[in-house]
Amino acid sequence: MIASLRLGGAERQLSGLALLLHTYGHDVEVLTYREGSFYAKELQEAGVKHTVISHPGSDLKLIDTIAAHLKEVKCEVLVSYLLGSNIKACLIKRKYPALKIIVSERNCTRHFGLYTSVRLSFYKIADYVVCNSYAQEEVVRKHCPSLSGKLTTIPNFVDSCRFKPSDRNGSSDDKCIKILTTARLHSRKNATGLIKAAADAGCENLHFDWYGALSKDKYYGRCRKLICKYGLQDRFHIHPGSDKVEQLYAEADVFCLPSFYEGTSNSLAEALSSGLPVVCSDVSDAARYVIPGQNGLLFNPKDRKRFAETLRALAATPPEVLRQWGRKSRETAVSKLSKEMFIKRYLDLLEGVLGGKN
Repeated sequence: MIASLRLGGAERQLSGLALLLHTYGHDVEVLTYREGSFYAKELQEAGVKHTVISHPGSDLKLIDTIAAHLKEVKCEVLVSYLLGSNIKACLIKRKYPALKIIVSERNCTRHFGLYTSVRLSFYKIADYVVCNSYAQEEVVRKHCPSLSGKLTTIPNFVDSCRFKPSDRNGSSDDKCIKILTTARLHSRKNATGLIKAAADAGCENLHFDWYGALSKDKYYGRCRKLICKYGLQDRFHIHPGSDKVEQLYAEADVFCLPSFYEGTSNSLAEALSSGLPVVCSDVSDAARYVIPGQNGLLFNPKDRKRFAETLRALAATPPEVLRQWGRKSRETAVSKLSKEMFIKRYLDLLEGVLGGKN
């Protein structure tokens, strides 16, 4: 049995992993201990068991409860995503030594401080540490060489059947380049940097739509003030997140992700698979998937001048070139981010963990 702890935005990839493992004949259980399991319906329809454990208020009690449950169901391997779940998984192994543990690193660490050092020290208990970016693997290997033998990288996968090119991509029939961002409106995603660069670029043919405003918080207010300050109300729009994201990609000409840091971004993978040219920050593994002049452009998110120059270069790119870039994006997604590659890597990892046991 493979049981998984999941929490927050990593649900999509972990639920996808559970569904794929189930398809390949594994006995899978998804275990959650917080509200917001918005993939429960997909799991239920596929016949994947989903167990919700109520948080008792104390993390130590929660660890005891989860360990007792995993012993009861004779779980063999526990896969955890995100930092808090990873540490809990390592502590659960203390309670259930026979359990194999695979912890996952989802972002690229920018600052190596005490918390990161403590977190990685817990990982010594784990059997494997899976990074979703090669950049993070390098960071962990550099700062915690004792984990080198347990490290591997498995990038996120994208469903290329769900996210596929449309005839609309890159058409620019109205002489307007429609630039889409699908990401949580958060400071680390650098929406303010994109607004400033858009103002500095001064390209009237660039129109921006950002989907991912969860609430009208302080950062949302800051973004709105900047849009008004620079007179971009007609060209820069912020929207709530959408459950019809495939349609958003289908209606866009270009995808932009200006983040200060990422792991392997789900939205970047979706945009590539949807056949969109990509303009994004040169952070983490972005350069593995976006090659300047072949399927998009890269920029330093901290360099406002260069960011604006990149947008000007985009504005001057002919529609036919954008279409060529889009085709290359699709090829990149299919060859580097397929679910077949993703599940093969996990199946190989599980075979190693279980010593060849089916």
